[in-house]
Amino acid sequence: MTADRMRVAVSARGVEVDDGQGGVLAPWADVRRVTAFALGAPGGTARYVSFDLVNGHSVEVDDAAPEWDDVLAALPGRVELAVDDPLAALGALAPGERLVLAGPVRTR
Repeated sequence: MTADRMRVAVSARGVEVDDGQGGVLAPWADVRRVTAFALGAPGGTARYVSFDLVNGHSVEVDDAAPEWDDVLAALPGRVELAVDDPLAALGALAPGERLVLAGPVRTR
C-alpha cells in the first residue's frame, strides 16, 4: 500500500484509518453522524460514506475504495442506521444529493 492511499475500517472500537505509515482511531464517541453523498464523476457517479467527527473533520470512503463493501457491511452491526437498506439508499443517490445514514450516532 502506498502512503497516498488511506484505508478505512469500521470496528467495535470506531473508525480506523491507516495511511500505510501508522493507524489512527476515531472512537465511536467522536463520530457525530454518518452521511452519504454522491458526486458526478467521469463515466458516472461516485458515492461516498462520510464519518463526520465532533471536531469538524471527517473520514470519507468512496465506492472505488477496496474496503467499500466491508465498511457498508459493518455499519448495521455498529451503529443504528436511519435507513433500512444502506446499499439501496446509496445506489439511489444522484450527484449533489446527501443522506444521513446514522445521526446522531448511537453504537450497538
